Amino acid sequence: MRRAAVLIVLAGVTAGCSKKDTGCDQGAAACIPPGTKSPLIWHALASAGAPKARYSHSAVWTGTEMLVWGGAIDAGGNPTGDGAAYSPATDSWRPIASAAAPTGRHGHSAVWTGKVMLVWGGFASGGLATGGGSYDPATDKWTALPTMGEPAGRTAHRAEWTGTELMIWGGTSGLTPFDDGGRFDPAKGTWTPIPGGGPTKRKLHGTAWTGSELIVWGGGNFSDWLGDGKRYDPAKNGWPRAVAKDGAPSVREAATTVWNGGGMMVWGGWSGGPYPADGAIYDPAADKWTAIPSAGSPEGRMQHVGLWARDELVVWGGCGGDGCMTLFGDGGRLGVDGWTKVAAQPALAARVNAAAVWTGTEVIVWGGADAMQSPLATGARSTL
Repeated sequence: MRRAAVLIVLAGVTAGCSKKDTGCDQGAAACIPPGTKSPLIWHALASAGAPKARYSHSAVWTGTEMLVWGGAIDAGGNPTGDGAAYSPATDSWRPIASAAAPTGRHGHSAVWTGKVMLVWGGFASGGLATGGGSYDPATDKWTALPTMGEPAGRTAHRAEWTGTELMIWGGTSGLTPFDDGGRFDPAKGTWTPIPGGGPTKRKLHGTAWTGSELIVWGGGNFSDWLGDGKRYDPAKNGWPRAVAKDGAPSVREAATTVWNGGGMMVWGGWSGGPYPADGAIYDPAADKWTAIPSAGSPEGRMQHVGLWARDELVVWGGCGGDGCMTLFGDGGRLGVDGWTKVAAQPALAARVNAAAVWTGTEVIVWGGADAMQSPLATGARSTL
C-alpha cells in the first residue's frame, strides 16, 4: 500500500545569486548558485528535553531557535498539540507553552513572521482542524487566530509568508480538493478570501512567493496528477497570469518547491509510477522553465525534506520504490557545479515526513517516521 502523502512545511531563507559570484545576472531563475565542496556531515541533536516522537509536524527558524510543534505521535496518526524549541547555540531544548495552544494536529502549516509563529490547518482528532494560533517565543505565549473569514479546514495545502500576510491555498478536506484559499493579516487580525479564477482544484501542489506574486504549480486531484499552474497577484486580488507549460517538469504531486531568489525550483515528487529524479526552475520574469541537471541527482523520492540553504537546493530523506516502502537516508545538494551527493550517515537515520530548517549556517532535520510508520524523536544538524 502506498504511504499517505502528507504536507510538510519547511522554513528557511531565500537568497539570490549575483553575477559576481556565479557569472549569472541577478535574479535569473536559471542561475543555480555555487555550492560548497565540503561534505555535509550530520551531528546528532541533544535528546534531553526534546519533544516526544512525531512526524508530519512543523518546524520554523526564528533566528535563534527551531520551533517544533504538533504532528502525529503514532502509526494511527493521532495528533499532538505540544512542542519544543531547540537552540543550536547551546544544543538544548526548552518546552513550548501548552496553555492556549491550538488543538493538536498534524499536516498543518506553520510560518515565521519575524516575531511570531503562525499555525493553521491540518488534521485534528476526529477530523479537520479549525482555527489556528500565534506563538510568541519571547513571551512563551499563544494567541488564538480569528476564525471569522478563515478558509474551510484542510490539509495537503500550501502556506507562504509574504512579509505582511499568511497565504493559504488549495489542499483537501480528505474527500475533495480545493481551488480557494485565504490571506491572514496579523496586524489587522483579519482574513481575506483569495478569489476563484486560479488553478483547478488540487492538493500536494507547490507554491512560491516571489515578493509580489504567489506561484501555484502541479499537484493532484485524486483522479490525475497535474503539471500546470497560475500566478496570484494580491495587489490586484486576481490571477492575471498562467505559468508557462513549455519546458515545465512532468506532472507530479508532493514535489519540493523552493524560491531561490530569482525562480521557483521544482524537484522530485510522485505521479503514479517511478518517482521522478528531475525537475526545473521557473523564472516568472521571463515566464520560462530551465531544466535542473539530472546527472548525479539523488534517487527519485517523495515525503523528503527540501529547502533552499544559502546558495543550494538541499534534498534529504524520503521514500521511493514500490509503495514508497524504500526509505532513504541520503540526499543531494544542487549548486552551480551540479549535484553533490549527501551520503547516508549513522547520525541521521532514514525517515519520511521529517521537518527541516536552515539557520543561515546550518541545516537542521528533526522527527519523522521510520519504515514501520513509527514516529522518531531524533534529529541532526550540519554546517553548509
